[in-house]
Amino acid sequence: RFAPNPNGPATLGSARGIVVNSEYARRYDGTFILRFDDTDPQTKRPMLEAYAWYLEDCEWLGATPNVVVNASDQMELYYHYAEKLIVMGAAYVCTCSQQHFKTLKEAGLACPDRDNAPKLSMTRWKQMLDGHFSEKEAVLRIKTDITHKNPALRDWIGFRIVDLTHPRGLTFRVWPLLDFESAIEDHALGVTHIIRGKDLRDSEKRQKFLYDHLGWEYPFTLHWGRISVHEFGKFSTSALKADKRGTLHRMG
Repeated sequence: RFAPNPNGPATLGSARGIVVNSEYARRYDGTFILRFDDTDPQTKRPMLEAYAWYLEDCEWLGATPNVVVNASDQMELYYHYAEKLIVMGAAYVCTCSQQHFKTLKEAGLACPDRDNAPKLSMTRWKQMLDGHFSEKEAVLRIKTDITHKNPALRDWIGFRIVDLTHPRGLTFRVWPLLDFESAIEDHALGVTHIIRGKDLRDSEKRQKFLYDHLGWEYPFTLHWGRISVHEFGKFSTSALKADKRGTLHRMG
């Protein structure tokens, strides 16, 4: 699968991801999935035009996907698994401030909400959905190892509150972060192989905790580095002008 956030035009790195994933699927008689990881209506807000741009670029590259999915269409699926994890005691609603949790996490200490009964966590989850909590007042965390040697893996955020309408007109107020959404989608879509950047290695480790909670087998994963061309530097969505052919633009 190739899973971009459609918050801008495809980059040269995107083209590599499209072609390599498509060719592997073709070579082994598999299925090439284009999934738009578009459940961040705030920090990496999707551009409506970008959905079509990616499809056009796939066609131009000779890599037309077999399946196209918008992650934002699957919100009820994410809520289903969030609630399943809460009932299992594998997720909890954390009401710590961001700074307070950071201090606890770095010390390898648990949030006071971590040991709340699933019933209380479920009540608070419903309150996140119905507007009782404001942005940043509560998040849903996935239990991992609070003393893990890598602090980035300790009780990561699965859902947060965003009081902002999605560009596609969706009005949900509790949105899954990428690590949660992507993990659930990979399983739901039957993804067997993931080829992605080595900068996402921590994401893989976080997602494996989720897969262990749910008794799932994690897909086989390969990592690669970023593309950098000496004359131009690195290629990224934020460094491109917003035109559908991705005209190069050097920031600064």
